[in-house]
Amino acid sequence: MITCKHCGRELSEEQFELYPSGTRRRVCRHCHYVLHSRQAWRKWIMHQRARVVVGKLRK
Repeated sequence: MITCKHCGRELSEEQFELYPSGTRRRVCRHCHYVLHSRQAWRKWIMHQRARVVVGKLRK
């Protein structure tokens, strides 16, 4: 059992990403998604919205 550094839950080793060196990430897969992938998606959406607004202002 490993404790996630972000949420503090104690989870099985399968819930943590395995590095090529054989060690496990200290943040569970769910928290890693929330911290990185989800924020990147929101950032991309904001860039797309800004593009639309700037495009309308230029015309």
